[in-house]
Amino acid sequence: MAGLANAHGYFETPTARQPGPAFQKACGMQAYYAMSGDINGNIQGLANTVANQPDYNPEQCHLWKCKGMKYADNKGNVQKYKPGQTVPMKFHIQAPHDGYANISIIDTKSDKIIYPNLKKWSQYALTSTPMKDSWQSFSVKMPTTLGSQCSKPGACAIQMHWNAPSIDQTYQSCIDFTLSGSGKRDVEGLEMEERAHPRDFNKV
Repeated sequence: MAGLANAHGYFETPTARQPGPAFQKACGMQAYYAMSGDINGNIQGLANTVANQPDYNPEQCHLWKCKGMKYADNKGNVQKYKPGQTVPMKFHIQAPHDGYANISIIDTKSDKIIYPNLKKWSQYALTSTPMKDSWQSFSVKMPTTLGSQCSKPGACAIQMHWNAPSIDQTYQSCIDFTLSGSGKRDVEGLEMEERAHPRDFNKV
């Protein structure tokens, strides 16, 4: 599983999605062992690990959405937020590598961005500079324009997406949440933003 072990990172707080029985059933035992041992690993390495496993179901696993982690395994970790609320976060960088990163809200059924760039970094986890506190400890402000779209548990997730193009490694970490009713959407072009490839999630 060496492919999983270059740069790593995952949300520490609030609690991000963890592997469980639903993840194991969809992505296979090898994926479950890999993520239970080190949840920080990259998607490409995980995809290589499971590619030829008979219990890997790509139609159910969806490695490019929250690294395959399932809401069904994380119903006890749903955060409750209000529109405009400031949410402190801690993202642990276990091993840095040059890239870009962003935090967006996704619709979990479609994996499409419904609110981009709660936070973004055009340069993230650079190896040429000392580790910055702002890469790991920061806050985001919950939007006020999503209406009731994220009012039900499991409908939306906050997703951290860190891509390191020079080594072709991508890291994702998702927080399940509900957002109490807010105002009508006022940014029409943002609600179902497409991507050329999942590794370029809302590229900055």
